[in-house]
Amino acid sequence: MSHFIVPFSVLEQVIKHGHCEDSPQVLEHYLKTCECYAERLNISDANTLYRRVFGVLLETMCDTSVAYHWRLMCLDHIYRPLQKLNRLVITDQDATEYFQLEQDLRTLSRRYFTQ
Repeated sequence: MSHFIVPFSVLEQVIKHGHCEDSPQVLEHYLKTCECYAERLNISDANTLYRRVFGVLLETMCDTSVAYHWRLMCLDHIYRPLQKLNRLVITDQDATEYFQLEQDLRTLSRRYFTQ
């Protein structure tokens, strides 16, 4: 696969709308790009970036107009930004916000992926 420089926001739109639902490497590229960007940021900005990526994946997995297998793939990979956020927890406020994200994920994954 050839790699083109694609703006991060464009990748987000492709993920959100499942435009490359048969190309899991697009999701992998999005997550790796996020991780590369975050390495160059301060803790606060990295936190913001990982929250943004978490939000994109959470929103996508809950969007029933997107192909089910793409939504499931987003669910399968949402641990990556969540794990990075866990490592950035410093204050009690950070911990509270992190645990709220975990709770949101548990609640929404049960709602959208259990029969």
